Amino acid sequence: MTPDIPESRVLAALSPRGRRILSFREVAKELLGPAPDEAALDALQAEVEALERKGLVVRTRGEKLSLIQYTNLVAGRIAIRGEGRAWLLSGERGVPDLPIVRGGAGSALDGDFVLVLVEKARPRRGFRGPTETGTVTKVLVRRRETVVGRIARGPDGTVIVPYDTKIDALLRVPDGKDMAAPDGIYVDARITAWPDEHRLAQAEVIELIGFPGDPGIDVEVVARKWGIPRTFTRESIEESERAVAAIQDGEWRTRRDLTRDCIVTIDGETARDFDDAISAEELPGGGFRLGIHIADVSHYVTPGSALDAEAFERGTSVYFPDRAVPMLPERLSNDLCSLRPREEKRTVTAQLTLDAKGETITAEFYRSVIHSKARLTYTDVAAFFQGDEPGEEKVPAEVRPMLLVARKAAFALRWMRRGRGSLDFDLPDADLVLGETGDVVAIVKAVRNEAHRLIEEFMLAANEAVARHLVFIPTPAMYRVHDKPDERKLGDLRAVLEPLGYDIPQDDDLVSPAVFQAILDQAEGKPEERFVSDLVLRAQKKALYAPVCRGHYALAATYYAHFTSPIRRYPDLVVHRALCEWIAAHKPPAASEAEGRERWLADASTHCSERERRAESAEREAQSWKKFVYLSKRVGEEFDAYVSAVVPFGLFITLEGVYADGLLPMEALEDDFYRYEDVEHRLVGTSTGRVFRLGDHLRVKLTRADFDKRLLDFRLAGASAPQRTSRPAVIERAAPRRPAPRGPRPPERTPRGPARKPADGPPRRRRR
Repeated sequence: MTPDIPESRVLAALSPRGRRILSFREVAKELLGPAPDEAALDALQAEVEALERKGLVVRTRGEKLSLIQYTNLVAGRIAIRGEGRAWLLSGERGVPDLPIVRGGAGSALDGDFVLVLVEKARPRRGFRGPTETGTVTKVLVRRRETVVGRIARGPDGTVIVPYDTKIDALLRVPDGKDMAAPDGIYVDARITAWPDEHRLAQAEVIELIGFPGDPGIDVEVVARKWGIPRTFTRESIEESERAVAAIQDGEWRTRRDLTRDCIVTIDGETARDFDDAISAEELPGGGFRLGIHIADVSHYVTPGSALDAEAFERGTSVYFPDRAVPMLPERLSNDLCSLRPREEKRTVTAQLTLDAKGETITAEFYRSVIHSKARLTYTDVAAFFQGDEPGEEKVPAEVRPMLLVARKAAFALRWMRRGRGSLDFDLPDADLVLGETGDVVAIVKAVRNEAHRLIEEFMLAANEAVARHLVFIPTPAMYRVHDKPDERKLGDLRAVLEPLGYDIPQDDDLVSPAVFQAILDQAEGKPEERFVSDLVLRAQKKALYAPVCRGHYALAATYYAHFTSPIRRYPDLVVHRALCEWIAAHKPPAASEAEGRERWLADASTHCSERERRAESAEREAQSWKKFVYLSKRVGEEFDAYVSAVVPFGLFITLEGVYADGLLPMEALEDDFYRYEDVEHRLVGTSTGRVFRLGDHLRVKLTRADFDKRLLDFRLAGASAPQRTSRPAVIERAAPRRPAPRGPRPPERTPRGPARKPADGPPRRRRR
């Protein structure tokens, strides 16, 4: 039997008594004894190699092993932005990114996990730059093995122009490896030789995708770039079919029967995966009893199954403008697990008793069977609340009294949250109206109504209650955590907002979510509302998943987990399993089992956080591409916009109403020499004193659409346009007013995309 060698034992062998550098044989002797067999040595070798890939152990001094912290090496993700610029992303709070010396990226591509040698930076007279720089010594894990791009044929041969502008290498295609791809077509290619010192690489075409302008080509290219799988494995499909065949097993009788209760779903008009339903009743003495009924996906997707492996790998469903890529096969997501009306469905119920002020008094959790009385839409429920008559077929009479009670309960929950200082982002946004071919025919303001907020309040309450319960059992679980903003971002926010009349306490410890909410309330209805909301959102840290519950800053919640969407989020499925295990046994797992789960949860939480970020990036990029194509047909038109970022090479602007981004380049400012002041986030004319700062409202004219970079260029128009002078616009950087951080990364010269709503706020697909 092959021995199990935990990584903690290998790390411990290299860590005692200060710095230790051991050969593999010495480590083997310490961990396995003087005469280990081949199987044990192979297991140890595999564990050491895994630790090397994680960047925890390195080989030095003739293949000897050392913990990385005892060396002048660091490991991390590399960010490459072209023109020789690259950084090692620290990934740690308060630790700046490390600049890579020009030409020091080696064979790495953007996003690779690399090993970097850290050295002191060469001082430059009059330049206050980073004190340390790095050189890539080894690529530990490749982010990609394939690349999507366009074929470009020329006299010197065939190359692939990567769709991802962060890939700075030139990809040559050897003769006979191009599948006879015509010029200009998008292809999927396998990298066969990594970049050399001249950033030259090789690739072979493995699939022809389509030409620019083909219906759906934008989403297909984006999905491939981000590695979003579009098909399911044969094993997972077969398992989903077997689950449908076994639907009428005797397990139904072990569940609490709620089929007579007034339970409904409320979703968007085009939704098909109904994973949550609600019920509500008013209690005689005041207060409410709420039912949040969530599809019992854990009953069908069990650990170790092909379905579970597929769901874990995907991590989340992905929602593109014209299609969805589900986490689970459609037989489960849109059929078996979907809480469709007038069908008996398995659910996990969180039953909450609230007092009249919205505080949760008791919480009970159990497996149940429901029979939804109606499939309602946000639009119809909101119309009913506003006194309109939506019609019996849209809001049946039998569910209307329950909806009115749910409305009162949601109002109490909302005021309870606001009272404790919870932060609500209700950002204005745009919806894309698509034609038959998937092209944008109009961009309209997105509507978020009272029905959206009702469902949000019910789901937030359930998520908090489940997290609190799992903490106090206690049992290993996956939590949704959100930390407070760091000092640097708070300082930047003060510098921009205080001159506009918004107060932020100077003591960072006093900056609570309620402070941010007061800023949003103050900006509501004003011209700068969207800009201020964007700034406050950007100041927040990214919510993520973790095996330890440490609270949710923006929600002012001590306990929080994702429970309400197991059809489309793997972390919710993990939480369901932990909760249902307690429902069955009413006791936590044994200590030995809990320890193993905690180790798995640490890695799984990181994986799920990365998958969520991947999905959000792909969704945002696909939407930005469709907006770009729509606006590229309007070159020459004028728009209202505001300044969303000030950078050394110009102004990034956001078009009002459509919330698309573009660049007003420095050469468009022809009336003066402009000085870039990074602390104040502004450009200042050295002669005229004219200032461009964050939030400024401008009238702009679209002058160019760059299809390779998907970048819109603008010029000032109307009253915003400057008077021309004979001098070209140049930039003069102001002397720094504070020490520059080590290796700051300038913003990318690419569209920023629409402001992303917080993952725990009210997103389009309720990614709470």
